[in-house]
Amino acid sequence: MRYVSLIVLLPLLLWSFVTTSHESPVPGLNQLKIVTEDLPPYQMSGKNGRVEGIAAEKVAKLLADLNIKADIEVMPWARAYKTAVDEPGTLIFSMVRTPDREALFHWVGVLMSTKTYLIALQERRDIKMEKLSDLLNYKVGVKRDDVVFQYLSGKNLLDTTVVLPETLVTLKMLLRGRADIIAASPIHLDYMCGKIGCKRSDFKFLFELDELSSDFYLAANRQTPSEVISLLKQQLTEPD
Repeated sequence: MRYVSLIVLLPLLLWSFVTTSHESPVPGLNQLKIVTEDLPPYQMSGKNGRVEGIAAEKVAKLLADLNIKADIEVMPWARAYKTAVDEPGTLIFSMVRTPDREALFHWVGVLMSTKTYLIALQERRDIKMEKLSDLLNYKVGVKRDDVVFQYLSGKNLLDTTVVLPETLVTLKMLLRGRADIIAASPIHLDYMCGKIGCKRSDFKFLFELDELSSDFYLAANRQTPSEVISLLKQQLTEPD
């Protein structure tokens, strides 16, 4: 009977090992929520609901390397930002790290670097910028609650802005003459032009926003367990 018992128990023990060996050793790792916005070519909704893009692929690899079963949810930036601030265990990307945001998040790591410029139509020879406060002379299209909106708000430069839901909408407003200036990175401008039929040479780069020309981060809600943050940081910095 002893041999029969061992034969019966052995498959059960093996099954127990298989089912538990894939569980995360860090509590809370598989309860993570990942949010982002539609910001091509960094992240965007692709075919079959899959999130694609330069930054999204890095985040997806991070999740796969740690065997984290979580979907990346795409939503308007204002909602994604509020979710990441309010809900423990939420990760958000691609986030620019600013003094106003510093204490609100854990900063997991850099996904990529970018530069941000104020942009106008090439034909608008009347638009000139020597200093940031010159923006008050023009109608500026900005996306609600993004880093440019927050930056200009902190410098009391929102008086002449047109607040819109998406960066692509700001570009359309610029092309229609309903905005004089918008903000974007060259790589994002190229992508948007590919969507709506313009090209980079249609525009002039007026002014680099040095304080916003920085890194795109993966960040986390402040109440996310420190063990989770440490593991994510370690894995993100691992060489490919």
